[in-house]
Amino acid sequence: MVNLNIIVIAAAFILALTAIYVLYAIMMYQGGKGTKGSELQLSTKNILDQVEVLFEKGEYALVQLLATKYLDRVPSHLEVRQYLSQAYYKDKKYNNCIKQCLIILKKDSNNIDTRKLLGDCYIKKQMLGKAIKEYEGIFDYRSRDKEVVRTLAELYTETDQTFSAISVYNILSDLMEQNEDIADVQLILAELNEQARDYPAAFEAYKTRLGIYPTDVSTNQKLVELYIKIKNYPKAIETLQYMLSFVIEPKVLLWTFEHLVELYVETEEYEKAIEFSNKLLEVQGSDKFKVRNDIATFHLKLDKYDTGIAILEELVMMSQNGYDVTVQLAESYITCKEFQKALDKYLALLDKATQKEAKNVRLLICELYINWAIDCAEKEKYEESFRLLEEAAEYNTLNPEIYYNKALNHLSQRSYAAAVELIHRALEYDKQKDFHPKYYLKLSEAHHNLGNFFEEKKALSDLLKIDEKNPMGLYRSGLMYIAQHDTKNAEESFKKALQSDPQLIQAKYNLALIYESNNRDKAKELYIEVLEQDPSFEEAKNALADLSTSDY
Repeated sequence: MVNLNIIVIAAAFILALTAIYVLYAIMMYQGGKGTKGSELQLSTKNILDQVEVLFEKGEYALVQLLATKYLDRVPSHLEVRQYLSQAYYKDKKYNNCIKQCLIILKKDSNNIDTRKLLGDCYIKKQMLGKAIKEYEGIFDYRSRDKEVVRTLAELYTETDQTFSAISVYNILSDLMEQNEDIADVQLILAELNEQARDYPAAFEAYKTRLGIYPTDVSTNQKLVELYIKIKNYPKAIETLQYMLSFVIEPKVLLWTFEHLVELYVETEEYEKAIEFSNKLLEVQGSDKFKVRNDIATFHLKLDKYDTGIAILEELVMMSQNGYDVTVQLAESYITCKEFQKALDKYLALLDKATQKEAKNVRLLICELYINWAIDCAEKEKYEESFRLLEEAAEYNTLNPEIYYNKALNHLSQRSYAAAVELIHRALEYDKQKDFHPKYYLKLSEAHHNLGNFFEEKKALSDLLKIDEKNPMGLYRSGLMYIAQHDTKNAEESFKKALQSDPQLIQAKYNLALIYESNNRDKAKELYIEVLEQDPSFEEAKNALADLSTSDY
């Protein structure tokens, strides 16, 4: 059977070659027998018919052979050359096709079919600049040809000529008759307009598509994402809630509920976030543990600590290690100032933590003790506060906040020298200089109380080198200038302090005192502002009354 097929194919090939030979022989015979005019007339008809038949049968190799032989003798015959170029294109011989197209166009520059074929060759060879040039020329003649318009739009898109692509796709959309085709083009237009940051046009395109396919999931998702991009959260939420009326696929439901929760968190609508998180729990594929953890967080955000902590306690029991959720639970207890419960959670976690986790837990325990100590200091339980700070040092002796808070306790007890020593230690351990401004501010205060005005000035200078707009640093600098009877620099310092913090009432009051001597109206204005801010500010009341009386 195989041998028979081979014989049949071979016979067909031989017959085809014979036909070509016969035709070629006729051409040669006619060429030798008659005049040049009769040669062209007879051979052209036979050749053109034969080439056309072979092309329609898909015999592209034979078309190339026959047409080439003929064009060697009659190079000016454009119709045969047209078939030859098309045969080369069908056979993926794009360089040969380009050569033949250029010959045709040299003689017939308005041959649109050839120009299109040339453009298609350039596309195949990824010579997109040349392809665009050809298709732009074609577009001038065939601006209502959908295939031409689409190809030109695609070329602009592929070469990142976004605005040109948008323009041509708009033309293509107008040419479309079927809703399905219009919808497809509008989706492309929406995405291109997003790239061009023409968001109104992108919205219009998405909405046009949704006018045809209102429940198209992908388009609604893209619309939501665009609303989120421009921070129009209410419209994003509205679209997501509309999607819930028709979405049934679990994967899409998951996406919809997750985005709703994220948006309600973004807008700080935690009650709504809890509502949709509870619905999310019922969706197939949702991370139940994470969602419940989020629900606990939202309750904590609403100051519903009992509910949030209860959920976290359940999650700790459910999880094998539960590092993150245990840390969150401990932090919640710290917020509620239930420090012992937080410590118990950390210590339990320390027993089963990995080496890396244990290192972090020790740092967290240190922070816990510092917060606990601050709470005690606020209640004037200084002895207990010092003890807790010593406990903190057991877990991280390099934490500068330990020594800073010890210094604060000493300042409260008027042990200024001890405070200075501890603040210097805090500055030494604060390697990243994260807390340097507040440390220098307290150092200046301690030196002021010791009467060390040179050291006070140096501390404030060091502070303002780090944070030149620090309002309290500027305010204390102003007080220092007042003490030195340097009114000009004091005024400048108070003004700068108020530029950084317009609500800094003490700076406002002291500036008003300066203005009493040279700008009474401005002084009154500032005293009024002080009293609007704090009606119980007695010194400002008295100063304003004195100014008003002296006016008469």
